Amino acid sequence: MRIGKFGLINNFLPYYFLEKDGRYEIIEETPKNLAEKVIDGSIDYAPLPSFFYLKKKDVLRRHRFCVASDGEVYSVVVVSKKKRLDDSPIAITSKSVTSASMMEIIKKERYLINKLVPCDGNFFEIMKNYDHALLIGDEAIKARMIFRVVMDIGEEWKEITGLPAVFGISASLSLKKGIESVDLDLLESYRKGLASIDEIVEIASMKFRMPAEFLETYFKNLRHVAGKKELKSLRVFEELSHEHGLL
Repeated sequence: MRIGKFGLINNFLPYYFLEKDGRYEIIEETPKNLAEKVIDGSIDYAPLPSFFYLKKKDVLRRHRFCVASDGEVYSVVVVSKKKRLDDSPIAITSKSVTSASMMEIIKKERYLINKLVPCDGNFFEIMKNYDHALLIGDEAIKARMIFRVVMDIGEEWKEITGLPAVFGISASLSLKKGIESVDLDLLESYRKGLASIDEIVEIASMKFRMPAEFLETYFKNLRHVAGKKELKSLRVFEELSHEHGLL
């Protein structure tokens, strides 16, 4: 069984004991590449970007593991060289369609007039040309330690919808034998990770060279079980994406 994993810090804690156990072949990739590999059948199960799942949900089977936050997410943020978000353009990382779509919705729901400009490159390159940038994942965490955070997408989504922001949802192409067991094993690994958070934070701090205090807060704020609120949020994301012409 080939199991996909986001190549980001946000998957470190939930996958820690699953990887340690060694029963599955775990393939670490970018969210975009994981999505492509699930669709072409080269990976059996993986967390996928929520927007991709919504586009392909007719051929995908959703599972319970997710990547979400009920409020601040810390790693999907608009950083700025200024003290506040003004009306100047916001560079949008090309690495995430989900976050870019959420930003489009937030812009329209908040009546913002900022031009959203898709950009390639790392955050240093992007911030040379723009005052504001929407970044995701490990780059966002690094950038927030240099620049001011003027918007947290998880927090903004919560204020607009009253629901958690779901950035990724696990899925498979079909109900292959054993898929449900994979999902259960990953959720059990997540529970073990929370119970051993001090140990995992210490290891992650050394591995990623980030402050342990921040990582503890970050890991605790992420939600990895798709319950009623998370599933409702996915539906609202789909409805708003249709309403604003994104789907």
